[in-house]
Amino acid sequence: MAVLPEPIRLEIFAELARHFDAARWEEVSPPAATEMYDRFAKDPKIGGRLAQFMPTEKIRPWIKDGPAKQYRRALEGLGPMAQMTSREYPGPRSVVRLALGAGWTPRAETLDVKPMRCFADGPDGEAAFVTWGPMNSLQGMVWHACLRRAESESQLITIAVTKPNTAPLPDDDWQLAVSLASILRARCEQVTYAVSRKATTGLRTV
Repeated sequence: MAVLPEPIRLEIFAELARHFDAARWEEVSPPAATEMYDRFAKDPKIGGRLAQFMPTEKIRPWIKDGPAKQYRRALEGLGPMAQMTSREYPGPRSVVRLALGAGWTPRAETLDVKPMRCFADGPDGEAAFVTWGPMNSLQGMVWHACLRRAESESQLITIAVTKPNTAPLPDDDWQLAVSLASILRARCEQVTYAVSRKATTGLRTV
C-alpha cells in the first residue's frame, strides 16, 4: 500500500467503509465490485485525494488490495476499519458454536485472519481447529487445514463455509468443499453467518 499521511489514510478508509456498508460489500459480485472500484477511483473524496500521493493507475489496485480486503476483516471486528463500519458479523464465538456445536468456545489468543481461523475448546475437554469463510476463501481454508493435519494426525479439524442467508450452497460448490475436507479427514459444515447492524460501537471481543 502507498505511504499516506495517517490522518488522510484513515479518512479515506472511513469514506470507503461508508460505501462498503451501503453496498453490503461482502455480497457484491465481482463484476459489480469492478464497477465500484472504477467509481471510487474517480470520486474526488477517494481517488481525488489518493492522486496526491500515487500515480492514477495505482489508485484502483490500492483500493482493491487494501481497504476492500480490510473491510471483510473489519466485519469480524479486526483491523483499522473495525471501528469505521456500522455493520458486523456475529463474531468467532458464534461461528464456532454454529460449526462445532453448543459448548464449544474459541481461544481468543489463537484467532487469526486470511482466512479466519482459531482453535476451539469443547465441553468434554476436546480441542479443534476451525477455519471459516465464504466459498471464495476455500483454497486458503484447505491450505491451513493441511498445515494442521501435517502437525497432528489426531487433530479435530472443521472447515466452515459461510453464507449470508439460509439458502444452501450450490451443489457443485458444496461437493467440492466436502471432497477436499474428506481428503484431510476434516469435517465440513455450511454456516449461515450474516452481517447485521452494530448494536454498539467499538471493537468486539471473541
